[in-house]
Amino acid sequence: MTGVVGFGGSIHDFATWLITEDGGSIAIEDERLSRVRYALLDPDPCRASLAYCLDAAGLRAEDIRAFAANDMLTQLRGWEPEISIRWVNHHRSHAASTFFTSPFEEAVVLVVDGAGSVVGPGAGDRHERETTTWMLGRGNELTQLGQVVGAKRGAASSNDLAALMSNSLGDLYRAVTEGIGFAFMQAGKAMALAPYGDDRFTGELMETVELLPDGRFTITLEGPYGVVERIRRIRADRVSGGFEIDASIAFAGQWVLEQVLLHVLAHAWRVTGCPNLCLAGGVALNCAFNGKIIKNTPFERVHVVYAPGDDGTALGAAILAALELDPPTSTARFPVGPYRGRTYGTEEIDDQVLRRTAELLDRGGVVGWFEGRAEFGPRALGHRSILADPRRADVARRINSRVKQREWFRPLAPVVLAEAAGDYFEADCASPWMQFAWPIRPEHRKTLAGVCHVDGTARVQTLDPEGNPSLGRLLAEFAGLGAPPVLLNTSLNIRGEPIVETPAEAMAVFREADLDAMVVNGTLFERRPH
Repeated sequence: MTGVVGFGGSIHDFATWLITEDGGSIAIEDERLSRVRYALLDPDPCRASLAYCLDAAGLRAEDIRAFAANDMLTQLRGWEPEISIRWVNHHRSHAASTFFTSPFEEAVVLVVDGAGSVVGPGAGDRHERETTTWMLGRGNELTQLGQVVGAKRGAASSNDLAALMSNSLGDLYRAVTEGIGFAFMQAGKAMALAPYGDDRFTGELMETVELLPDGRFTITLEGPYGVVERIRRIRADRVSGGFEIDASIAFAGQWVLEQVLLHVLAHAWRVTGCPNLCLAGGVALNCAFNGKIIKNTPFERVHVVYAPGDDGTALGAAILAALELDPPTSTARFPVGPYRGRTYGTEEIDDQVLRRTAELLDRGGVVGWFEGRAEFGPRALGHRSILADPRRADVARRINSRVKQREWFRPLAPVVLAEAAGDYFEADCASPWMQFAWPIRPEHRKTLAGVCHVDGTARVQTLDPEGNPSLGRLLAEFAGLGAPPVLLNTSLNIRGEPIVETPAEAMAVFREADLDAMVVNGTLFERRPH
């Protein structure tokens, strides 16, 4: 057997994806092995994840027909000439990861992140990189239609975390996130905080943006009139109401992001008339915006790959290398799901365990759930999850405070049987990878109090039982007790750690966290009452 390997990451979210000649895939992010969140600034990335993938597939490095990586992975240049690497443009690898995993023959492909590949030297002490790119995917081709470029201080090889990229929606959101006191890579906290704010600062932040013809735009982040300084002044001038001020800054950042993205999408629609849209890049993790696209644009169908961040460039690079090695004679698609880790035991869970787990959940229990191959990407999708009753707001508060040990304002997500999604949520497409936040139908907001955010929305995972039979059966058992076919679903980890990879790590969470039970590969462990 042979295979093709793709490497992903930039200065964070390193990963390896292996496609075998029989069409199978093994993939893992470095953080799951190193146990360092996001594998941030790892000096030797992808080495452990490559070994993991080769071992799981029963292959050696000599069996790999091609190694490919996005060209921001300069850390891998030292591997040459022992391993010959095909270098792929960063945004193109993002685009491939989402277009070639979509069901579409033709689609607009939008990539939005902090910064991609270097595209020019810039002026003075700055260099230029891509920040937003839109393409048309048709058949097996990706054709660039337009692009926004930004400038950043430092040499092109610099990974200076203190510098921001102008004209970057990813770095706009980063500036807002860090401006209100969160850390690098914590944009999700700002997105969660935004609905608690109001529009008092939207005009102030929008003054940093200029919307230009042909979908282009500029964003000024640094300098006396940039986003960073404006946020600093807003916070310095406040007399009281710190939470409300920070929430309203977050609200403004989210609002500005959405206005710019709608501007880009309006142009992409005008020049293509294509009803299908694929998204990738770190900004595609903004489920609040994703859930508004169909309602606010002419696009009728939206696909977001399960790993739109830099980890997903491993998938994109592998796909592009595979297509180059064996040019297909028809439309090629890679409809691989996210469950790409290695197996650690049986995937069959018997009815008695499912029934007992459903009973525990119905009584307010919080249950860890470990089965099968780990998810690739940042979302827990039912193989490495913590599950609970979505009807209980008190249980959700307990999970945030005593299990996850995180901020009280962060919402928890639901998983729902796909056939019932429209009954409970204003869903306008499938969401198997939890990439869209939609309003909960008003009549069910009290019913689903544990997963209802302050704005009445939830980040929804729609579950097709064929793709995850055990979790589908558990949802059916839970519904059979008079509950909705919905469960609260959050990631199986504790504060500051990545999602677990192994059974031993799952049991470590069970010992350390306030969980009532843990199911590991079909075996139910219940905590003894004190």
